[in-house]
Amino acid sequence: MIFCHPITTQGRLTPVLQLEELRTVTRRPQIRSLIRPAEAGRLVNQLRVDAELLTELPHTRRSDDPADDFLLAVCDGGKADYLITVDKAGLLNLGSHYGTVILTARAFLGVISGR
Repeated sequence: MIFCHPITTQGRLTPVLQLEELRTVTRRPQIRSLIRPAEAGRLVNQLRVDAELLTELPHTRRSDDPADDFLLAVCDGGKADYLITVDKAGLLNLGSHYGTVILTARAFLGVISGR
């Protein structure tokens, strides 16, 4: 899962649609064997409490992958400072998106630790 992280609020941005998808996917038999339903439910509930929930997203068309455009729209809608990803073929190649810096988790750790 990729989170947009606005460093100014130390929070996470999560669209409501993504939480519903997470709830649905974690109920599938192949996922239930990896994550117990109660743990998945706690994760979704905790995200609802801790994250800034986005109910409307701007239309974004910048990537060849619609799933990447969705994540870029989350960044736009929440005015994220950072998007953390492992998507080397897509998102990382963009480098940034309208003020959102796109980087790996390792690079982000360097940013927040001052290295």
